Amino acid sequence: MEQQVTVIAVEGHEAVVSGRRASACGDCAGKTSCATMGSWVERVIELRVPNQIGAKTGDRVVLEVPDSAVLHIAFRLYAIPMLAFIVVGLITRNLAVHLGWPAEEAMAALGGLIAVLVYYLWYKSHLAGLASDSTSGLDVRMVRVIGTSSARAENSLPVSSH
Repeated sequence: MEQQVTVIAVEGHEAVVSGRRASACGDCAGKTSCATMGSWVERVIELRVPNQIGAKTGDRVVLEVPDSAVLHIAFRLYAIPMLAFIVVGLITRNLAVHLGWPAEEAMAALGGLIAVLVYYLWYKSHLAGLASDSTSGLDVRMVRVIGTSSARAENSLPVSSH
């Protein structure tokens, strides 16, 4: 997956970039009228990435995230919670039936929801630990400069002496 962003600062061997966060539906024809996950809201994100290509403040650059990383994150955010809901719900329902609790289905749903909530709380705390470890996280790479800001381009124009 590629994303165009603007370099807003360069700090040592890293660049701070800012851009519109990519959505899952990209350039879908129904994008303007879609309300999925609040797509009507402009999502801007700032990110610190290794500056391996020597980009400068004001440059427009392309970031690349391997598709495998995107799939891995989607699995952690969607598939695991869904599996937790189903497995814990089934266990809770069987336990409720075996122990004679009333409203087995409601107990199963409540157990599944609690499992999903516990998973997301654990995952959020796990992400906080990853944020402090600079070697972990997404493998975001800056792959090329696609343009410079107009202010920077004006400063680099040769001055003619008449």
